[in-house]
Amino acid sequence: MTTLFFVRHGVTEENLQYTLIGHTDPSLHPQGIEQAHQVAKTLMNEEIEAVYTSPLKRCLETAECIAQTHHSLPVQICPSLQEINLGIVDGMSSFLAYERYRSLLDEALDESLTDFAFPGGERRSEALQRFHTALNKICSRHPHGHICVVTHGGLLGLWLATLHGDSLGRFRHWQPRHGTITRVERKNDSFLLIDNR
Repeated sequence: MTTLFFVRHGVTEENLQYTLIGHTDPSLHPQGIEQAHQVAKTLMNEEIEAVYTSPLKRCLETAECIAQTHHSLPVQICPSLQEINLGIVDGMSSFLAYERYRSLLDEALDESLTDFAFPGGERRSEALQRFHTALNKICSRHPHGHICVVTHGGLLGLWLATLHGDSLGRFRHWQPRHGTITRVERKNDSFLLIDNR
């Protein structure tokens, strides 16, 4: 059995300003750094044997805080753990995006639509597939280990919605808050949510 500790990165200035960040690559806000240290403290007594992260700074900085409390484990970068590519709205304030691309934003927020992509961006199903493939590879490398995976709210929301049999259109309901931990166990190729903290 593999135990996975999924961590949503700490908050960024862009998160606080309601900027749409997918592949946009800001660093953590001071509040996000504090969240990363708090997560590291919470996980300190877990026997984590590997730390995997999205290559984006907000995750990498969070992962480095966690790795330091586990005998300075190397942080392993996995591009498939990065956030959904938001295409033409990536890096744009949500207010400006709504002003310029109202019909697209309405479509993106429509919970009845299971799959969606902004022009130049990535479909939800594509992002979910690459994330799921990455998780299977990580678990096959650590079939009996405790693993920390630092990633993003959009991806985690999609994956957790699927895990609970919910629609991809409702992924926002499953997004963990910044700087929180979701513990999942994988046994016999099945994932089971244990807790959120």
